[in-house]
Amino acid sequence: MTDYEKVMSVITSDPQVSRRLRAAMPFMLLQGIAGNFKAEASQSFLGLGIVPSAFDVFTKWDQYRLKVTKTDTSIEMRDQDTGEGIIGFGMAENMKLCRELKIENCAMDPAVKKEKPGSGPVVDFSSLTDEDFPPETADANTARLDLLAATSGGAPNVVTMTVRKAMRFGTKAQNDGLILMHLKLAQQLICGRGPQSVTGIMLQLNRTDDIGEVIKRLEQLLPGSEYEIKPFGEVRPMYKQTISMFATIFGFVAIIMGVIVLFTTINTMSMSVMERISEIGTARALGLRRSAIMMQFVTEGFLLGVIGTTAGTVFSLAASFAINWAEIVWTPPDYATPVLLSVHLFLSPYFLPACWLGLIAVTTLSSVIPARNAARMPVVDALRHI
Repeated sequence: MTDYEKVMSVITSDPQVSRRLRAAMPFMLLQGIAGNFKAEASQSFLGLGIVPSAFDVFTKWDQYRLKVTKTDTSIEMRDQDTGEGIIGFGMAENMKLCRELKIENCAMDPAVKKEKPGSGPVVDFSSLTDEDFPPETADANTARLDLLAATSGGAPNVVTMTVRKAMRFGTKAQNDGLILMHLKLAQQLICGRGPQSVTGIMLQLNRTDDIGEVIKRLEQLLPGSEYEIKPFGEVRPMYKQTISMFATIFGFVAIIMGVIVLFTTINTMSMSVMERISEIGTARALGLRRSAIMMQFVTEGFLLGVIGTTAGTVFSLAASFAINWAEIVWTPPDYATPVLLSVHLFLSPYFLPACWLGLIAVTTLSSVIPARNAARMPVVDALRHI
């Protein structure tokens, strides 16, 4: 996208979009090879060119007020430092930059190998760097990487990136191979002296619920023949798949819990009926109708549900508060960053009331069968029961 500045202006100046927009950022995706030839280390990388000020705004979005991790997410980059970038802890170890980046609990860099007599010089691709972008002079304690990639025209190009810091990214793959670099540096590597372009523009809204309306408005502002507008769920299909998986799991657990509550209540109410057969016979002999007997036991089941469900709700609130206060962390599969194990009961205002009313309804309905059996009991048989 070569006209991204014009597109950014159209998006941010539209009243319907701007009042829902939190931040907008052009970005560049690229792949290449990173080399630290002082330590004879190199590996492939996936790069993301960003605007640091906008990226910091993106990382601080918290519509639902969730504390997800204790890890610092600040990249500590500035818009004016166009030659800087961030790498993951795994990549820092692979590239032997632990000493320069002062990383604890990391394999320290071995001493730089000295050339043996008669051996040739270490071959690297730093000589390919475009003469228009000469590398800056660096002291011994500065961490730098040479990045090699193919330009949009297919020619090889190399730039030198100053590593601002190493941080823990979300997944292990990102931690081992992702580089966050300044957008200008990414454009310098991919576009060279040609027209400066970007892969796309990333928009972050104040509220997730506004995605549909903003997409409709953007389709009116930007011609569909030239631009593609994709929501987060389409760009990251794993997000919807994860939501669907957990919805299935929790739905299945809810059904099991409902069945357990149903049969437990039926068993409890049946025992109550068996223990009070003589009372039922006496009440019927005094003229109490079957409907009154049935209503008595249904009301008992209702009160049992109200008391049990209320006590369970209070216990759940106390347990969730204790878990969140303890800040227990765990590392999900394929993750590099520990996340907080937290319970959030108030993300949806209807969640707790729906659970409370649903369980009361289950206990009330499950008491109907024992109540009906009690109401249909013959009066003579009930009176002679000991």
